[in-house]
Amino acid sequence: MSRVHFWSADMAGSAFYRAVMPAMALSWLGHHVSHGVRLPQNWASYDTVIGCRVAQKDPSRMWIKLKDEGKRLILDLDDDYFHIDPSNTRAREVWDTQMLGRLAHNMQLADLVTCVTEPLAAVLRQFTDTEVRVIPNGLPAQYLGRPRDYAAEGRPLYVGWAGTSSTVAELPEAVRALNRISQYPRSGGVMVRLVGIDSAQAIGLGLRGKQIGALGWVERIEHYLHAVGEFDVWCAPYRDTAFNGAKFPTKWLEASVLGIPLVASDTPAYRAVIRHGETGFLVRHEHEWGRYLKRLVDDPGLRERVGMAARGEASGSIMQALHYQWEAVARVPEGVAA
Repeated sequence: MSRVHFWSADMAGSAFYRAVMPAMALSWLGHHVSHGVRLPQNWASYDTVIGCRVAQKDPSRMWIKLKDEGKRLILDLDDDYFHIDPSNTRAREVWDTQMLGRLAHNMQLADLVTCVTEPLAAVLRQFTDTEVRVIPNGLPAQYLGRPRDYAAEGRPLYVGWAGTSSTVAELPEAVRALNRISQYPRSGGVMVRLVGIDSAQAIGLGLRGKQIGALGWVERIEHYLHAVGEFDVWCAPYRDTAFNGAKFPTKWLEASVLGIPLVASDTPAYRAVIRHGETGFLVRHEHEWGRYLKRLVDDPGLRERVGMAARGEASGSIMQALHYQWEAVARVPEGVAA
């Protein structure tokens, strides 16, 4: 069995999907696996290092050393850093010309590059001759079995959004609809719950009212999945940008595995996984946000049908179905010295 380390640039949400979950999956198959933002002290005994977003100066120097030591190197990416949207000024400052140059060089040094979508793979192939292979995100099968209260009788119904400081620029697409649905005269009321931003950010975006609550950043992924698991309807607005076009539809994965009906922008990533009206709803025009949210709020049967259909679709996106893909890239080929 191989000894594999997932070397992540940080331990944010990206690391959960591209380091923590794959490491767990490989351990199920009997491999010796570790993960973290640092290499283990006994890194010389490892066969394979999977580097998530290796592009900073010092990690890049170590990447070269690992190559010289004969380690199998896999560079993994989950976003298109070559086409960061101008609205994300902080990310554009970080991913400057030098950073992107190191990233391209590190991809070229790697034995294999992995990423989350085929559109992202097409972009990366423009910057490296190294093979680029797609391995999608997944969640453990245990989340598929969580029961849901689709009726929501006698309690508020929760319409939710989840994001980060880098995706908050997408939220204005649905602000008007979220404000209106929070005032909808339903028995028990409707609450809009925002995960990943605080109240000040919500107010700054125009989201106001006692029925709108902002939970802020949730650090631990299990706490995050618990928080979004309380949504009755999930709202996922995205602009049609080059950066978003290469993204994995993670909100679809999370909503579907949890059995939550999703209303998402009709961008290529979400169009590829949602059957409109069956496993979710796709929004092309701003006024449609309010229409689809109202339909789902009004009809518990529709929430259940769409949520359960989406959950069935997501059954192929569990780590128990993806672990062999990670094993195939992590294992040192026979006859190759580690």
